[in-house]
Amino acid sequence: MDDDTLPVGMRELMTRAIDEAAQRGSGVVEGEHILLALLAEPRSAAARTAAEGGLDHDGLLDALRAERVHSLQAAGITAIDASRLQSTPRARQRPTWGASIRTLMTEARTANRGPRHRMTEQDMFVAILRTELGTVPRALDLAGIDRAALITRLSQA
Repeated sequence: MDDDTLPVGMRELMTRAIDEAAQRGSGVVEGEHILLALLAEPRSAAARTAAEGGLDHDGLLDALRAERVHSLQAAGITAIDASRLQSTPRARQRPTWGASIRTLMTEARTANRGPRHRMTEQDMFVAILRTELGTVPRALDLAGIDRAALITRLSQA
């Protein structure tokens, strides 16, 4: 992904998403890391709107943990405490972009606004919420977050 083609606010968001992935020991940046980065910035309109809709950074972390446990149980595996799953820290290697990131970027860039629209954090948030498959939608569903209502709130903000 070419960071130079992104608006400044989006470059900052993607840098925060890389940090979120690295903090969690992930070698790949996925939608959940972007969403965590969005929610970690309490001054942003998107994070405030999400908090009003019942979703904040800590709540998403809890939802992601619950999704992991639920998915493991569905496979017949007992979840191990996350602290026991810590790996050796990576040697300052920057996480790479996950397969879903390009799709999210395209969706955020063009959804409801046309290809000339300058993508915003809010656009990225809505693109992530519209995703039907993957960890984030499962986690939000388990947490009882009404994604459609949150999309409406974000679109009106």
